[in-house]
Amino acid sequence: MKKYSLYLLAILVGICLILGDMEFGDKHEGFDEMLEAKNLMVKLSKEIYSEKINRAINIDKKLDILESGLIGEEFTGITTTLGDLDSKRISTNPEFAAYFVKKLKNKGLKKDDVVYVNMSSSFPGLNLSLISALDTLNLRGVIINSIGSSMYGANNEEFTFLEMINFLKSKNMIKNSVELYTLGGDADEGLNFDEDVKGHLVERLNEIDIPKLDFKDLNDNIGKRIAYYEKYPNPKYFINIGGNLVSTKLEKYYESLGIPTLTMLNIKQIALANGISNVKNTKQLYEKSQNLIFYFGIIFAFIGYILKIFYKNKKSIRY
Repeated sequence: MKKYSLYLLAILVGICLILGDMEFGDKHEGFDEMLEAKNLMVKLSKEIYSEKINRAINIDKKLDILESGLIGEEFTGITTTLGDLDSKRISTNPEFAAYFVKKLKNKGLKKDDVVYVNMSSSFPGLNLSLISALDTLNLRGVIINSIGSSMYGANNEEFTFLEMINFLKSKNMIKNSVELYTLGGDADEGLNFDEDVKGHLVERLNEIDIPKLDFKDLNDNIGKRIAYYEKYPNPKYFINIGGNLVSTKLEKYYESLGIPTLTMLNIKQIALANGISNVKNTKQLYEKSQNLIFYFGIIFAFIGYILKIFYKNKKSIRY
């Protein structure tokens, strides 16, 4: 009996593996655009990687194992908080560009629709993936960026995310760009930055044609962000990448107005739920849906069958 149950269990595992590679759903209606956004993200990532090499910025391949150019250092003068390396690695996967297209299409967004975006520099891969999706769908992203980054994000002191964006824009590789920025970090003013690094950074950023948001306190910060966003009325979506008190309050504000929101935190869980992996991506992301009832129905049927035989056999032995 025990041997028989093991055989059935082996069959069950085999079926699970086969089902994992099967397509249950139809292709998503945005399939072509998802691929287009993904391919654009690949180009942007390669361009940043090449530019880092040109600027003699060290790329630690032990950290950036995918050679994306979008993994930063452990600690620098503009590192704000701790960061999870695995989350940063998975966030550089260009499949996230397809993920954003799917999210935007599922909300019914169309050409020229407005999307409010708040992004830190902790996940430069996600930032570029979102911009790739916005550009592919010809959406109007109103983007505010904070410079500081957690560990392994865009925390290189000489090539911040804002400067990456400015570089890509100068090469006409992107249409949507950052329109307003803050320093990020403590009080959103970089109070925990290395003072020498901060001074040099502020001087350099002043030369970029992107304005800095000046504010008195937290409420003024949030109020001025909202005022800037509202220059572009009728938003269809608010998307936040990275998390701090400002982003949380903005998300709650737009939720209260009935505007759909998306916050990109817990990246590993999001990746897992959508079949995004740095080892093997699945077809799940590009489908409308998967017939999970069918999938799990087969699994539980086999489990039930095994248990039925087990208890029946156990009962016969007892008597």
